[in-house]
Amino acid sequence: MRPRKQGRRLRRLAALGAAAGAVWLSLHPGTAADMGTALVRAFHGSDLLTQAVSAELGIDSAEDASLEQEVLEALPQTTPEAPTEPASADSENEEPAAEAEEPESEPELTEALPTSGLLDAPFEEEGEAEAEDETEPIVPADASLLELTNNTDNIEVDLSDYLARELTLTVSQEGPQILIMHTHATEAYTIADGDEYVASDTARTTNENYNMIRVGEEMKAVFEEMGLSVVHDTTLYDYPSYTGSYARSLEGIASYLEEYPTISIVLDVHRDALIAADGTVYKVTDTVDGETIAQVMLVVGTDDGGLNHPNWAENLTLATYIQARMLGIDDGFPRAINLRSQRFNQHMTAGSLLVEVGTSGNTLQEALAGARLFAQAAGEVYLECMERG
Repeated sequence: MRPRKQGRRLRRLAALGAAAGAVWLSLHPGTAADMGTALVRAFHGSDLLTQAVSAELGIDSAEDASLEQEVLEALPQTTPEAPTEPASADSENEEPAAEAEEPESEPELTEALPTSGLLDAPFEEEGEAEAEDETEPIVPADASLLELTNNTDNIEVDLSDYLARELTLTVSQEGPQILIMHTHATEAYTIADGDEYVASDTARTTNENYNMIRVGEEMKAVFEEMGLSVVHDTTLYDYPSYTGSYARSLEGIASYLEEYPTISIVLDVHRDALIAADGTVYKVTDTVDGETIAQVMLVVGTDDGGLNHPNWAENLTLATYIQARMLGIDDGFPRAINLRSQRFNQHMTAGSLLVEVGTSGNTLQEALAGARLFAQAAGEVYLECMERG
């Protein structure tokens, strides 16, 4: 039975209450701690509070410094500095390059804190959940539950149109079907008891038991349990040099596709980073069956930045179907799909996606739990494509 979160009324109350609390804090800075504690108790968790406040105030990352300034200017003069994400040492701009060449630098994938259907989830009366779970739809009946953050300059998207499209992805019934790889394999999570590691940089480690390779292994295990065949590339494309990691991972992808021509799905698995100007590190979580899990965000590249990627809409259609399945697990599980001007090597196959599992603020165990559920949702879509093929 798939869990369902509380309905629209409770979520709207939480979001509006959080926004009201943020404004109250700006006018009463001396009592911020007391008010913050009260809000946390009211909404049963700092993650919901953080997401609601961010959604209501429109807080975005410092990757777009001009937007950050607009937000700060719009707030009351006595408001403490809003949580924004400063440019990190890893933050670089991806410039257009010649066809078949990926640029030597790439941006850090950091966006606004997710709303994940916070305001638009349908209200569900008591007693309805069990009946719905008996006949869980392939996709949500209400396309408004789908969410997208459009960071392109020249592309307009309505996800309901993509949900109505037919998937063109064909999954082979023989040979490896999925390639899991990591352009930024050394990305890691907040150190927790039992998951200690030696850091190679802030929230990064070369120890594959604690970085993105471990998360990829978790996905691989779920896919294989479902009957799918997976190749896991464990190359550290971002170490010892972060610069040029996408160019190096492109060469790796091309090599694997040549060796295994049956692969049609390429998952580049990362984790996000949400850090406030004061150094506060945020995490993104949901609760499913009583377990705290990291939320998952799908990043879809386009040709908006000038690189050749004529079939990016196929990747977005696939991402939309997968997000719909994730919503079927829980409407707080997926973050909004992130549509970008960069292509992130996704021109290689119609089944290419970049998957952000949690943030550096999450623990490894939360990330592994989110990775398992993502693989379950994506695997169902892939199996349907295999049956059709």
